[in-house]
Amino acid sequence: MSLNGRVDVVVIGFGVAGAAAALAAAAADARVLVLDQGVPAERRLLASRAARSRDALRTGLRAAALAAGVEVRAQFRVHELVVDAGQVSGVGYATLPPRGIAAAGHRWLQRAGDRAPAGIAPVLTRAADAVWQSVLVVGEVGCSSVVLALDPRHWEFVGPAMWTAARTGLGGGVPAAPAWPRPLRAVPATETGAGPTPELAVRTWCAARETPAFTAAGQTELRVDETTGAVLVGDDQPVPGLYSAVQPHRAGADSEPGAVLAAGKRAGLGALAMARHARVALRSVG
Repeated sequence: MSLNGRVDVVVIGFGVAGAAAALAAAAADARVLVLDQGVPAERRLLASRAARSRDALRTGLRAAALAAGVEVRAQFRVHELVVDAGQVSGVGYATLPPRGIAAAGHRWLQRAGDRAPAGIAPVLTRAADAVWQSVLVVGEVGCSSVVLALDPRHWEFVGPAMWTAARTGLGGGVPAAPAWPRPLRAVPATETGAGPTPELAVRTWCAARETPAFTAAGQTELRVDETTGAVLVGDDQPVPGLYSAVQPHRAGADSEPGAVLAAGKRAGLGALAMARHARVALRSVG
């Protein structure tokens, strides 16, 4: 599977939820690509029983996903959801050259940072980021559906696409891609009192650049349909082709391995259904 081609499902993140989503889709013969910004995890020598159990579950799911034909690319950071006529149609990503000193050095710094004491870890993280910024390359891959399986703290790249979806649903058409010349302005706190998620902050920033008729709409946290895993924006409007294996604004919720596994499988099956629909549509056109 080449990143220059098209796949059925892109899964962003390869933890328990991401591996479960990828496996669910690949087991039904979908072409699945996982993009994970981390590096392959090493076995932890000192860990609680719960952590060891979770590590074992993740390792088993990853092995099963690979056996089912899932392709996994590590050290890939997704920075854009590509949307065409209101439908998610791909992702833009950044990565490091697959071979060479930079990629190896970045892997070492990430792993060292994961194991380092709290006082040293930020230094190693900054060093890893500096390596990343110095040599990264960018690209894009097309797909029929995307599964978000990474921490919502890293969902800022989702915001522009969600504003496009919310605005289109209001009859405002598809806005031009916003430029980013100034910092995000503050937005109201969520119902939990914890403040907006990064995705909502970016979406609100996009809204602030539109005409006044649209700036007040769609400014609630994303939700996830607990039956299909579909991401909902605005007045429970699904975003075609976008699914989530995690809840975007419920920190720590559903963290039991069984719940995480179920959420990942649900999102993977939802993404699979969308991919199958896209295949049928392409055949009918052809």
